[in-house]
Amino acid sequence: MNLISYILILQLEDYQIRRFLKWVLKNPFGKALEGKKPLVWTYKAKFIAVCAGFWYLIIILGLFEVLGIFGLLFGLFLAFFPWIFVVFALVTRRPYEAINRKLAISKTRKIILHLKSKGLKVIGITGSYGKTTTKEFLYQILKDNYKVLRTPESYNTLFGIKNVIDLELDESYDFFICEMGAYKTGEIKELCKMAQPDYAILTGINEQHLERFGKIENTIKAKFELIQAVTDKTRCLLNHDCELITSSYLPYVSNSPNQLEPVFYSFEDINITNFSLIGTANITNAIAAATMAKIIGLTQTSIDKKLTELKPFSHRLEVKILDNGWTILDDSYNSNVDGFKLALSALKGFKGIKIIATPGIVELGSKTKEIHRELGKLCDEMCDYIILVGKNERTIALAEGITTKFKIIYMESIKLLNKTVESLNIKSPVILIENDLTDNY
Repeated sequence: MNLISYILILQLEDYQIRRFLKWVLKNPFGKALEGKKPLVWTYKAKFIAVCAGFWYLIIILGLFEVLGIFGLLFGLFLAFFPWIFVVFALVTRRPYEAINRKLAISKTRKIILHLKSKGLKVIGITGSYGKTTTKEFLYQILKDNYKVLRTPESYNTLFGIKNVIDLELDESYDFFICEMGAYKTGEIKELCKMAQPDYAILTGINEQHLERFGKIENTIKAKFELIQAVTDKTRCLLNHDCELITSSYLPYVSNSPNQLEPVFYSFEDINITNFSLIGTANITNAIAAATMAKIIGLTQTSIDKKLTELKPFSHRLEVKILDNGWTILDDSYNSNVDGFKLALSALKGFKGIKIIATPGIVELGSKTKEIHRELGKLCDEMCDYIILVGKNERTIALAEGITTKFKIIYMESIKLLNKTVESLNIKSPVILIENDLTDNY
């Protein structure tokens, strides 16, 4: 692997040195990358590339100065391990990162406060799952009645949000919908300090990114940082169907004036006819968006009309009918425990031979085997064939949960899906693609 490939892995690991080194230890001689997600040459990536090259030059010159030709030869040997210099570059940048982060929060907060004095309202959305789809649905419901800006795609980190505010947000906007992500406690609190949310939606909490958070209690604490940041709790919207929310919310709303309680939404609140999207997850996210629109002040008539017009978000349980008669349920953007189960429920509603193709769910930490065995049992109940992408801890645990072993098919890459399904000689199959992992996995 060359320097650029290692910088790509670092970028996919969110520039976290611990996770990068863990990947290097797991793949000491590198790994052939499929290029699913190319390197984005951000300022940070460019700095690391140049700084890594600078460190290599300094080290090889120093070795030559001290050891002569033997030092030069050793320096050339080090060129086969470019990850070392990537780490040096990342450490070099750390003091600047800390200062720049504080300046970014302070500067962007001033911009937001100025815009809020002109009438802007900020809606924060977070959760272990459903936040991007809920954000898109809310945008679709509000955009014809208000001027709305939302963070694009899955831009949910501090500098991603900062760039959207700096480059796009101005006094003409009524609402800014801000998706907020986190890998540790304190990160959403920082985002709230910067973005100053007036409204909040907590879409759900589960074991997603448990490997990063360490324990589920940390995940709960991190997600509720958004709710704590909004003073008027009647502007906070919580998913009543999520047990980890309903059992944990009380301590996080105790700062509410007059003990005002947040608003809850549920799948049971469904009052949607002519809904064009499939799956319980889509319906629940639509209900969240509709409930927030009502809190904001949109009329029920207007909300109901917009609900029938909602368009699916790419790769989130997106239905595709192919010319060869195959039906694809594309849920490949990412996956989590609840989303996986809901996608299987959606698949169950289709007629025909049912197939799931999945590499499993990443970052579940100590729960990885237990959760995948459980998911394997569900796949066994609902699917005629289970195609497991790669052979690793996740897919092996999935297979352990499947008692009907002839259903199991392994393949090395999702790119082989068409060839694999064709080999089964099935007419008009329904195929659920559940998750598609980037090269760092």
